[in-house]
Amino acid sequence: MLNLKAKPFNEVLAETPELKVNGEWLCLNIDARTAWPTKPQAFTFEGHQVWVMPLTTDNYPGLAANKPPDMGRDECFALLHRALSVLAWLQDTGAVVVHMSGGNLPRMMGMRQPFGYAIRDDFDLSDLPVIGYASGKLALALMREGRGLNHPGYSFLSFFRALETAILDGKVRGAWVTENIDRLDGHRAKDALDKLKATVQGDIGKHLRESGRHAIAHAQADPIINPDDPRDARRLEAELPIIEALAVLAIEDHLGIQTRHKAWQEHLYELRGWKSILPAAVIEASLAAEPDDIQANIDLPLINFRLRRSEPFPLLEGMMPVHVGLNNRRVELGYRSADGLAELIFWLNFAEERLEFDLNRSFNLYDDGSAAAARNCKERCRFIWDYFGNGEIQIWHADTGKLISRVDAFIPLNMMANFDGHVAELAAWDKFIANREQAEASAG
Repeated sequence: MLNLKAKPFNEVLAETPELKVNGEWLCLNIDARTAWPTKPQAFTFEGHQVWVMPLTTDNYPGLAANKPPDMGRDECFALLHRALSVLAWLQDTGAVVVHMSGGNLPRMMGMRQPFGYAIRDDFDLSDLPVIGYASGKLALALMREGRGLNHPGYSFLSFFRALETAILDGKVRGAWVTENIDRLDGHRAKDALDKLKATVQGDIGKHLRESGRHAIAHAQADPIINPDDPRDARRLEAELPIIEALAVLAIEDHLGIQTRHKAWQEHLYELRGWKSILPAAVIEASLAAEPDDIQANIDLPLINFRLRRSEPFPLLEGMMPVHVGLNNRRVELGYRSADGLAELIFWLNFAEERLEFDLNRSFNLYDDGSAAAARNCKERCRFIWDYFGNGEIQIWHADTGKLISRVDAFIPLNMMANFDGHVAELAAWDKFIANREQAEASAG
């Protein structure tokens, strides 16, 4: 069970040696619009290490980085802003930078009332999107800004600017809005669109542009948004979900940056890494009902088979490939542990874009009577407990440290967790291991 609790900032620093390294630290202090972690997290962004600074009892949360000597301060702050925009995009939320700070340590600014915030254990930072073009970075920055602002007019303008960034040509953009307005997803956007259609005759896109974007940005000709007129604020607030959803859809369609929900729907992350490892001929053969015999040189990597949020299982680190074949329109992969006493089998279903793992068939142990074999049994017991507890499989390249594949959380059905029973089972394995170790010592 998660024990989520915000701690004092100095206690967080004391528990994290990496954050006590002297340097030129730069920090973004933010007003989060989503649940924020209570512990620090390091991740790599655009080739640099960035830290998620947790929500504490006395300081703002945010992001921090120890500035490399060859990077300017503004360049480093810009890096942190871009990282924040990507995090906000993946959480479908906004974030407002309240202060920029720094020092020889990652010193976050004090917050008078650090209460009322939602908290979480961590962010899943294992598979961040790589955005290599300026328009994509700007679009996500505008989305973060629009979702973070507490002002319907300026939020509307930020979302419209994100739409403009995704589709530069005005005529093309107008035609796209007209053609795609009914594709909007989410009940807020759909409800807002239905209400708007009931009151506005003609082109919805033209209305959003002239009565929204132009009316906010200009004050020389009607229509004009008047900050003193509550009717204008109510109208913009009502139409805000529409322009936000249009901006999101345009970013997906024209810039190719998926939302978290879209990525989950397609789940391409399950097999993405294997597509660059396996020859195309093998993948194509796995899709055929009766594949032809093929000859292919396949250089399978050593892998670390892990569960997110769980400590690595030594038994499943540095596993060696021992088998690859085709089975029931799937590529079947077999891996063996370094001690040769455990074997993993899993299947790559390219037709469904799924990595298939069946605990009853996939995780096999061999008992040679040694204490090592008994320790493996305890490791398997620990793996099963964590896997049934919504474990998320991650397969990492053991040599490069790159993520090859990941699978969403396992959801057990018709099962009840028995923690006391699990603890008793681990204790029984400890006793069994001790007996074998004693027998080996006596025999030696």
